[in-house]
Amino acid sequence: MDQIKEQIGREVASLARDLFAISDFLKANPETAYQEFKACEHLSQVLDAKGFRVQKGVGNVATSFLARPSDCQPSRPTVAFLAEYDALPKIGHGCGHNLIAAASLGAAIVLKLILGNEAGGVAVVGTPAEEGGGGKVRLTEAGIFDEMDVAMMFHPGQLNIPGKDMLGRIKFKMEFIGRSAHASGSPDRGINALDAMVSAYSSINAVRQHLRPDGRIHGIITHGGDAPNIIPDYAAGLFYVRAGSRSYRDEIFERVKKCVQGAALAIGAESKIEIDLPKLDSMKRNAVLEAAIRANMEALGISIDADDGRRGSSDIGNLSHYLPAMHPVLAIVGSEVAGHSVEFCEATTTDRGRETLLNAAKLLAMTAYDYLSSADFRKQVAEDFKRSD
Repeated sequence: MDQIKEQIGREVASLARDLFAISDFLKANPETAYQEFKACEHLSQVLDAKGFRVQKGVGNVATSFLARPSDCQPSRPTVAFLAEYDALPKIGHGCGHNLIAAASLGAAIVLKLILGNEAGGVAVVGTPAEEGGGGKVRLTEAGIFDEMDVAMMFHPGQLNIPGKDMLGRIKFKMEFIGRSAHASGSPDRGINALDAMVSAYSSINAVRQHLRPDGRIHGIITHGGDAPNIIPDYAAGLFYVRAGSRSYRDEIFERVKKCVQGAALAIGAESKIEIDLPKLDSMKRNAVLEAAIRANMEALGISIDADDGRRGSSDIGNLSHYLPAMHPVLAIVGSEVAGHSVEFCEATTTDRGRETLLNAAKLLAMTAYDYLSSADFRKQVAEDFKRSD
């Protein structure tokens, strides 16, 4: 490890109490998507105290922020450290976003200290509402990343891996409108919206049998009627379609739409599909960035695991098609603990969780330093990004 990276390690270690305090504050004050007012204010205050100029509410998103060193002008290339800080309903920080925010702030603070007057290429972007709200999509569309060259964050999990695939996702509501009637006295005068929903659900199950390994469809019936003796005139469900590419995601969604239309036609009901925007894209991985991440993980003594193939979705997928992005995973629990659980939330402040937080801040800062200090590395990252989706 070269001298700068050794210094990064020492500086992150010296910030340990500050980073633990950030994580603890967010864990104690969980806020859901677009309600992260306490988190936004607290993180902004920390950055301000560490010499950053903070703009809150960027991109017309009230709980977002953009922070850059206050003692130097923004310059290119720019590394954007992404801070997530929204929590899950009821569970709190069961996805570990308290660690993500703390690690990104730690990496930026340390790089600013080490680079001094040359830190104009360091930025922290507070990205709200990863859990279902698509905050990164809104910020991208608002132009927040237009003057940035690469985005970096880490995610806590059950494995240590330099990067992983993610599934694109369409979240949508399906509705059926029929006609109510007495279920016993005049069943011939009713049109059963629930029958249409059940038929559509069964058809979707049939489609699900024939998907590629990266395809997913899952959903629930949210309304099936009001009383057993009334033929339901309304039924509704909430569903997700996921896939490993934009094109396959959209192909599956078109098949689901036909299931809905066919069910409505068979029953004589009307149907409606409403997409909950934004659509999420699959992750566009960057092999050059991930090679650097792997090398820095090894330098930090982090053992690298085999990917278990489990996949989710995130709005960083959309951002990764706009500029190169990295999303390594570092373990805070074993495979027996599920993500999005109370147990995972509690693990964020264990000794292992704290050790992972410090390693993540070091990993982000080291990889950002690689990027900012090497024109050849930046060229390779850009060339890999230009490959087709």
